[in-house]
Amino acid sequence: MTDTTPHPPDGLGPPPDRATGPAGSSAAGIDRVRFPLVRWVLAPRTTWQARRLAAECGPGMDARTAWVMARLAQYPEEHVYAMRHLNGDENAD
Repeated sequence: MTDTTPHPPDGLGPPPDRATGPAGSSAAGIDRVRFPLVRWVLAPRTTWQARRLAAECGPGMDARTAWVMARLAQYPEEHVYAMRHLNGDENAD
């Protein structure tokens, strides 16, 4: 028997196993780490790298940790401030 179902050319159709949620939102976007607007405005490069890092690491990485790791990759001398930030110290000089 021949398969008569129409198939889109490779790469032109949606992936067959993509689950969609309410209002057509994809399930892949649900676990995305979100960063506050102030981070995007004041440090866009660090925030973009943190977003990519969090996406690569998966759902176990939170936004704060990803941002600190991205920041330390660019500025290793800020290690003391980053650790205070992660520990939640209020007066992180």
